[in-house]
Amino acid sequence: MPTHDVVLTAAVPAWILDKSEAEHPSHARSWILSQAWYERRRIDWEVSATIIAPDDDGSTQHAVSLSLEGADGARPVSASLRFALRVSCPEAVDPGDKARRLLDLPGSPVSATRACAARGTFDLGSFSRIRGHSVIGPLAPDWPIDRMLTAYSSHLGSYGQGGVGLSGWQCNGGSWIVLPLKHSDCWIWLTHEEIAPAADFRSLAITIDQRILGVHPDQLGDFRPWEHRYCGHPTIEDLPDFGRERLTISRFEAAESGFVLEAANGLSRWRFAMGDHLPRPIWAGSRAPRQLQDGESIADAFVLTHDCYLDV
Repeated sequence: MPTHDVVLTAAVPAWILDKSEAEHPSHARSWILSQAWYERRRIDWEVSATIIAPDDDGSTQHAVSLSLEGADGARPVSASLRFALRVSCPEAVDPGDKARRLLDLPGSPVSATRACAARGTFDLGSFSRIRGHSVIGPLAPDWPIDRMLTAYSSHLGSYGQGGVGLSGWQCNGGSWIVLPLKHSDCWIWLTHEEIAPAADFRSLAITIDQRILGVHPDQLGDFRPWEHRYCGHPTIEDLPDFGRERLTISRFEAAESGFVLEAANGLSRWRFAMGDHLPRPIWAGSRAPRQLQDGESIADAFVLTHDCYLDV
C-alpha cells in the first residue's frame, strides 16, 4: 500500500477566536488549539496529499501534528490551522478520506448498501434476540453520557453451545449497554488518541491508533485488529483494561447505519465507531459483503441490561 503525507488546512473560525478573546485572554493560543482539536468536526478543512513511498511500514500508529500558524501575540486576532499526518492505503482509496477517518472528520458522502431482508426460518438477520430477565429495556440516547466506562466485551451472548459475539459496554461497574449485533467485532472500529501539547502552545502532537476490533484470519492482511485469538495464529491482545483507564463517556450518537461511543480521561481518548463510511471485512464463509439488512437500525437495537450474561 502506498504511503502519503496528508495536510489539512483551515482558517481558525471566528467563533473560536471571538470566544478565546472574551473568555480566555491569558492563554488564548493553547485554548484555540484545544478548541480546534475538540471541535474539529465543525471546521471546513482543505486536504492535500503527496505520495512518498510505495509501501507502508505495517504500523497502526499515526503521528499527527496540529499546529497554529500566524498567531502573533498572546491574543491573536487571526490564525490558521494545519494538520499533518502520514497514511497508507490501497491505490483505490483516497488518502484524504483515510486521513478524515483517522481524525473523525466528515468525509465524502457514502451511499448505504443493504442486503435483502431475512426471509428464511433460520435467518434472523444481523441482530440476536436477547431473552431472560437481564434486559432492562431500550437504551435512552442520553443515558451513557457522563458515566464511567468500566468494561467492554465483544463476546457476549450464549445460545448454550457458544457465543454469538455481541458487544457490551459496562457503565459505573453495573449495567451494560449492549449492541446485539452478531459477530460485532468485525463491524466496529476502535480508535485511541493521546494528546501532548507543545511547550510554546503553538502545536499539539497526537498519536492515533485506529484498528478494527477483530477479524477472521484470512483478512489479517487488510484489517489489523485489536484482538485476535484464533488457533494456529499469533495472538493479539491489545485491548486495554477499561476499568483501569478511568474513562468518562463524553459522546454517544447512534443512527440507522452506525454509532459512535467516545470516552476520555484527560488527554487520552477511546472511540468505538461503526458506519457505512468505515470499511468492513467481508463474511469469511460466503465471501459476501458485510451489510445490514433492509429495515435494520443500529440506533433501535441498543438495549440496557443488568449484567453481561445474556441468553439469545
